[in-house]
Amino acid sequence: MTLLSFVCTKCGHVQEELVRSPEDAPVCEVCGGATRRSYTGKCYGSIGPCSGSGQCTHNCATCKGCGK
Repeated sequence: MTLLSFVCTKCGHVQEELVRSPEDAPVCEVCGGATRRSYTGKCYGSIGPCSGSGQCTHNCATCKGCGK
């Protein structure tokens, strides 16, 4: 199991949850809305850190530079 951070798409609440896979997004513990995975911290691709271009796909394997 992995501890991941999720953000509510309805109210913006951020919570951490233990999940079996990133696709197992929990419901928001505040409002019951849907959540999506929150990507925080630095992103590293196969050639080093992101360039900061703002074109983040949240897929570090194909990173073009999220700046995080």
